[in-house]
Amino acid sequence: MAYRNHEGYPDPTAGEAIRGEGHMPEQIYRDYCILRAMAYRMGLEITEIRDRKTKKKWKRGG
Repeated sequence: MAYRNHEGYPDPTAGEAIRGEGHMPEQIYRDYCILRAMAYRMGLEITEIRDRKTKKKWKRGG
């Protein structure tokens, strides 16, 4: 379903921005996958990642 603005009209640009907000950037996600695989082999689980520059957090796993 497409995102609609407050007047009810489709707004695909705003919809893309809102959907992408919670996602990890691609380069961080690739490294996260490698770390997750290494942690799994050691019997560990990575549940949160924090960017040291922006302080943004992403919760993963459960």
